[in-house]
Amino acid sequence: MFNTVSARQIQREYKKILQRANKSEEPIIVMANNKPLGAVVGLDILERLQIEAVLNQALEDYKAGKTKTISTKEELEADFEEMRKEAGF
Repeated sequence: MFNTVSARQIQREYKKILQRANKSEEPIIVMANNKPLGAVVGLDILERLQIEAVLNQALEDYKAGKTKTISTKEELEADFEEMRKEAGF
């Protein structure tokens, strides 16, 4: 079961709730009128979600054939050079 707080508690005790979220391994659900309104997550959870999103996107790109194989150091350096040019460096 998720931890919950009321929207009013967020207004009154936001620092304590943010500290609790950072210590917790689960999101804290914010309730208003006995309905879920949103969630507060700790920074560790947020980082994990971001990494997971990047990995999922990379897997989708791989499955769609949008990736390329680099076998040698020279190919890697050439690819980096191409990226630098595209980025304007």
